[in-house]
Amino acid sequence: MAAGASDFKSYSLWKKFLLSWTYSGGDYISKWFNGWCFDPIATMPFFFLIVLWVAHTLDPDAVTATFATIVALSPIVLPVALFVVFWVAWVHYIRFAFWFSPTCDPVLLMVELPPEVEKTPVAMEIFLTSVWNTGGETTFRHRVWRGQTRPVFSLEIASTEGRVNFYIHTRKVWRKIVEARLYGQFPEARVTEVEDYAAKIPWDLKKYGYWGAEYSKKVEPQALPIRTYVDFGLDQSPDKPETQTDPLTNIIEFLGTMGKGEHFWMQLVVKGRKQDEWYGFYRKHDHYRAPAKEAIKSITRDAVKRAQELTEDEASQKRVGERGATLMTETEKRKVESIERAMTKLTFECGIRCLYIGERQHYNGINNASVIRFFDTFNTSSGLDYINRINVARGSSMFDYPWQDFMELRQDKVKHNLLFHYKHRAYFFVPYDQAAVFLNSEELATLWHFPSSVVKSPSLSRVPAKVSEAPPNLPTGA
Repeated sequence: MAAGASDFKSYSLWKKFLLSWTYSGGDYISKWFNGWCFDPIATMPFFFLIVLWVAHTLDPDAVTATFATIVALSPIVLPVALFVVFWVAWVHYIRFAFWFSPTCDPVLLMVELPPEVEKTPVAMEIFLTSVWNTGGETTFRHRVWRGQTRPVFSLEIASTEGRVNFYIHTRKVWRKIVEARLYGQFPEARVTEVEDYAAKIPWDLKKYGYWGAEYSKKVEPQALPIRTYVDFGLDQSPDKPETQTDPLTNIIEFLGTMGKGEHFWMQLVVKGRKQDEWYGFYRKHDHYRAPAKEAIKSITRDAVKRAQELTEDEASQKRVGERGATLMTETEKRKVESIERAMTKLTFECGIRCLYIGERQHYNGINNASVIRFFDTFNTSSGLDYINRINVARGSSMFDYPWQDFMELRQDKVKHNLLFHYKHRAYFFVPYDQAAVFLNSEELATLWHFPSSVVKSPSLSRVPAKVSEAPPNLPTGA
């Protein structure tokens, strides 16, 4: 029988070694490797060779028989393995071809905020909901013959030497739709096509310093939302807007502190959530909803079990079990309510990325910490477990031990990739297919919305004055 997870730690070294192939052993070894920041790709081949050597020393006939079995089964296994490799390579190729096609020609739109933003982030959520789209890859032919993919948008806030602007990066064919939907909610805003600010920064380690990160949600299930504008009370429209607390204000003010030669960029690469997919094949399992439903069941079971432990009478325990959700604590109720509310909204698959870049003579290393803690204003500080958190998942801060990096070669490679992927707004499909962060429309509108007019930061670009149409009865000149 395989070892239980709780028992595995207490075993002797040799017993752990012999049981390393079990589920509990594999999980224990994986956590051990992660704790010491050993890269499995680099270390597991050595581990496999050691296991092979020990097995051959103890029982060489068993090792020989195993290899003979593999060779005998190769006519069956090898074609399947080659088909999988071919299929993955084909889908990558055809999606590359589509990515470089005229359909995907990109455009960067700069959004100048209205002089008076009187609407709540609900307006931004309505805009994001209106551009949510999963079309373009409807049929199997579209996905695996033409390589078509659903539209991907990049919502960005960038500070260039202290000047803060909002941007939307999308396909040119989507420009009119995006502008129309945005003007529908913010008619006083101004949307203009601009040159890509990110393309102006080259990869030059002698001239620039780079620091960046990508983020993920800390707690599963991902349907458990972060602290949203509803939790901050921004869904209300009080008579005194200055009494509201917008977490985005801290970010805008911080971005405005960038000085000469400094750049700080925040990027949300998003696409509409459809369902789990494997290289053109849609899967029945839903990695977003299934864990959420299981989490709700688990919370309910724990509440019932906790109440049943207070009595030994079977009849009483049965009556307690029938009460279900009424036995939850206030925290558990809020957690279930948060998950259920999140699942009623449209879901986006997102990639979250931040970059700090500075010319060598102006580079300020203290801003590296601001990359790591960029989203702290949206995280709860009270430790309540009904609110999720956004934490760093990958990036410049991943190198904790000397064996992770040799002469900073890997760190430079990571920084280069972050800059390359940011410039190409790459996170899904090609050239960089990464695990998505699931954010519903309410969460996304919390991270990217127009702050109210109360925010008087001089670094924030706003339209100078309200623009109105001329009266229809205005006389014309001769």
